[in-house]
Amino acid sequence: MSNYIESFIPEDQKRIFRFFALFSRWECALKHHFPRPGNYGEAQAGWEDFGNEAADLITAIDSAGYEEARDYLLQNPPLRQHSENSQLIWKTNPKREKESDVNYLLRIVKDVRNNLFHGGKYQSGPIVELARDRRLIEAASTVLEACVNVDPRIREAFDEES
Repeated sequence: MSNYIESFIPEDQKRIFRFFALFSRWECALKHHFPRPGNYGEAQAGWEDFGNEAADLITAIDSAGYEEARDYLLQNPPLRQHSENSQLIWKTNPKREKESDVNYLLRIVKDVRNNLFHGGKYQSGPIVELARDRRLIEAASTVLEACVNVDPRIREAFDEES
């Protein structure tokens, strides 16, 4: 186990930690201002509700870094892991019918987190597309950082002292 953890170069450790810290703070802020009940009544972050309410503001973000990150994620979304006939397979991750561009972007950011956090990327050995994974993590971090400023309630919740 320690060999696996130590196999991440320091640059990747920082990149992954930064993304997880940003994502965690986002989940907290969204639960506070856009709470949704889960299947069993547990609080969940209302990413889609936020996306619906802030769509015009997110679309209007005028930052070269954000636009590049957004375009990369929309054109190169992470794959999603599925189970078919008791086998795990990777499938493409297209925009869903009736899903707005903003909500698709936010879902992609969540999928980057899910693939990384739930370990699907590591089940069959070394990561083949490490450079692509790095770019996905960087792009998702950039999107989260840019979107935090579109809603003062999110900014305030995001900046609260723990």
